[in-house]
Amino acid sequence: MMKKLTSRKLISVLVVALFMLSFAGAAVSQEAKGEEAKEVAGTITGTIIAIDADTGKVSVQDESGQRYTLTATAGSDVDLKTFSSGDKVNIDYVGDGVIRSITKQ
Repeated sequence: MMKKLTSRKLISVLVVALFMLSFAGAAVSQEAKGEEAKEVAGTITGTIIAIDADTGKVSVQDESGQRYTLTATAGSDVDLKTFSSGDKVNIDYVGDGVIRSITKQ
């Protein structure tokens, strides 16, 4: 009788442990997907039409006339104070519109 009870406890503990591990795997998978989204990057070549170094907002118009508004986040290495409207620039950004780098042409 005691042996059956111990076996049931062991099986119950194993089932609970496996259940918890399945959620941990899903959480790690979601975190990896979030990191991948930030790694997807693009480049815009165009002319600055508006810039606000205080808020980090930069509006750029490419050669086809398409306008983009991107953001330099606080703490990044991007120094917007060296740029002004009319500058021709190349901007590398991550998928959520955050500027990774900006250089004059």
